[in-house]
Amino acid sequence: MHELNEDKLLIAVAPSVPPYMREGLPPLDLSPEGIAEEVVRAWNVGASIAHLHVWNEDGYPTQDVTAFTRTVRLIRERCDILIEGSTGGFNELTPAERSVSLQVNVELASLNPGSVNYDAGVYINPPEAIDYWAQEMHRRCIKPDAAIFEVGMIANTLRLADAGWLSPPYLFTFVLGQSGAMPATAQNLCFLSQSLPASAIWGAIGHGGHDVTIALLAMGMGGHVRAGFEDNPYYRPGVPATSNAQLIERLVRIAQELGRPIASPAEAREMIGV
Repeated sequence: MHELNEDKLLIAVAPSVPPYMREGLPPLDLSPEGIAEEVVRAWNVGASIAHLHVWNEDGYPTQDVTAFTRTVRLIRERCDILIEGSTGGFNELTPAERSVSLQVNVELASLNPGSVNYDAGVYINPPEAIDYWAQEMHRRCIKPDAAIFEVGMIANTLRLADAGWLSPPYLFTFVLGQSGAMPATAQNLCFLSQSLPASAIWGAIGHGGHDVTIALLAMGMGGHVRAGFEDNPYYRPGVPATSNAQLIERLVRIAQELGRPIASPAEAREMIGV
C-alpha cells in the first residue's frame, strides 16, 4: 500500500432496500436497470464500492443469478466501481444457496462470521457455513468483507485467516445499532476497531437511524463508511432520500470538512488488495 492512500476514505453504497423496509417509500425501480442506475449515480458522486444482493427483476431475494448478472454487467459497462456480492440470506437456505453471488464477476463478498440476534429472530451463521463461504471466496479469489455484529466475530474471522483462507489486508465492516446486537455507540466502535490486527482495514455501518452518526465517528477515527437504501432509505426522519447518491453526497461533504480525501475505485482496489 502506498503511503499516499493511507488516509483516503472508502465509501460504499448499498442500494438494495429490503422488502420489509419499502412500506411508506415512494415507488422504486428495483430492476437490474434501476439498481445499476442508482449505483452509477452513487459512483459519480464518490462511491468506490457497491454492495449488492442477488435479486430478481422485481427486487426480491432469489437464488437465480440471471438478474444479478445483468445488474453487474450494466454497472461495469458504465463505471469502474468495485462490486461486493452479499452472502447474507434466509436461515432456511443452504450455504451454497446463500453464496450464489460468488458465481458472478464480483471482487468482494460479505462474510458473516457468526450468529446474532436480529430484531425478533436470530441470524444463523454456523461454523461449517462460515468455513464454506471463506473457502469458496478463497478459491474464487474474492476478497471477504467480514460483517461484524458482535466482537466474537472478529476472533472467528482471524481463525479463518490462520487457516489460510483470508489474506491481508483483512477487511472488516462493523454493523452497529441492529436491534438485538451491539448498540451504535462511540464506545463500541472504539472497542471494535482497537480489537483488530494492524493489517486490517475497517468500516462501519449504523442501523436503526444511526447511519450518519456512525459514519461521522468512523471518518474521524480513520475508518471507512457506507450508506444507501439498504441501511437507511431516509435522508432524515420521515423524509425519504431521493436517491442513493443523495446519501453518498452527504458523506462526501462530511469527509471534505474532516479533511478525508475520497478514494477512487482504482485507489480502493490498491488499498484493499484486489
